[in-house]
Amino acid sequence: MARRVWHGDQLVISCEHASNRIPPRYRNLGLSVELRQSHIAWDAGARDLARQCARHFACAYHEGKYARVLIDLNRNLQNRQLIPQTSFGVPVPGNRALTGAERGYRVKRYYTPYREEVLRDIRTVIGSRRTCLHLSIHTFVPRYAGVLRRADLGILYDPTRKRERDVANRLTTSLKQGGFVTRRNYPYRGSADGFTTHCRGLFPATAYLGIEIEANQRLVNDASRWPSVRRAIVVFIASALTA
Repeated sequence: MARRVWHGDQLVISCEHASNRIPPRYRNLGLSVELRQSHIAWDAGARDLARQCARHFACAYHEGKYARVLIDLNRNLQNRQLIPQTSFGVPVPGNRALTGAERGYRVKRYYTPYREEVLRDIRTVIGSRRTCLHLSIHTFVPRYAGVLRRADLGILYDPTRKRERDVANRLTTSLKQGGFVTRRNYPYRGSADGFTTHCRGLFPATAYLGIEIEANQRLVNDASRWPSVRRAIVVFIASALTA
């Protein structure tokens, strides 16, 4: 069977943890500048990589506008970490004793509009092109819970969905050929709670493919090299999808 070639009008790219901004009314949720710049609030570097990828493919693109500690766009409504009282082991004072009214407000004001906009574009692609490939871009910390994460990139997908598995294999092979240490379903499982997992429950496997691309923040933290590194990542993603 011939390899599937993906074009920009078949792709939707999203970046749920693109920003560490907190609206003024929340007084930074009681967090210091240092904590707001850390991984508890956002995925550093993810926005740069996602925007570059979206420009390359000239496809639909969406990014979160606020910090994950305000409300996590990559969690379902039942997840206890949707509005975390503790994020990566760090207490979030402004989320203590959260009222039902405030929770409902954050869902209505920040969470639902974002998800509906992304889903609208996914439905549009499916309606016109029959199949949509959704790339959700994230980054992860180099060390977590005392464990060093050695991979440069992780490709997250649902292994029970053959078409996702095929795309994940192609991405992994291409990025490895580019010199990146790349692992599948690392450092998280692709079938765990996340926006792509939610979407799989809405669309059949023939119509929707959801892939999370996770980059190690070790790459991001090398500021002098990160621009060229992310360009290379996009080149090898494109090679996997369009060659």
